[in-house]
Amino acid sequence: MTDTKNETILRTMIRVFWNEKNLDSFAEFFHPDAVLHAGKTHYSGIEDFRDGYAGRFMAAFPDLHHEIEFLLVKEDLGAMRFHGTGTLEHDHNDLTARGQKLDYHGTAFFRLVDGRIAEVWSHSDMWQWVDAQR
Repeated sequence: MTDTKNETILRTMIRVFWNEKNLDSFAEFFHPDAVLHAGKTHYSGIEDFRDGYAGRFMAAFPDLHHEIEFLLVKEDLGAMRFHGTGTLEHDHNDLTARGQKLDYHGTAFFRLVDGRIAEVWSHSDMWQWVDAQR
């Protein structure tokens, strides 16, 4: 797959899956057994990654929006710096919703296989925001 095609996949995934909150598009962008490594936590596959992690996060922050600050793609690998914002409208994990404004930055590294994301390593400063909400 060319760098340009993989860049388009990653940009479109942010727009459709995350910003439009189209969980049904998971199979379009991710392998069914895709793994997200987020710190010490790992999410794998449709039930865990899509329905568990992403679905619960999107439900808690219904206006969640991500912007790509920069994206580098080399063959089947991608590196992204992103900025996310949203409003905590529904309780999430141990946070009680009071309309708190989320504003965070992060990086994600991707491994793509056959035009779909097989693995993601993500790190963000969201935990600083979470700690401030407690």
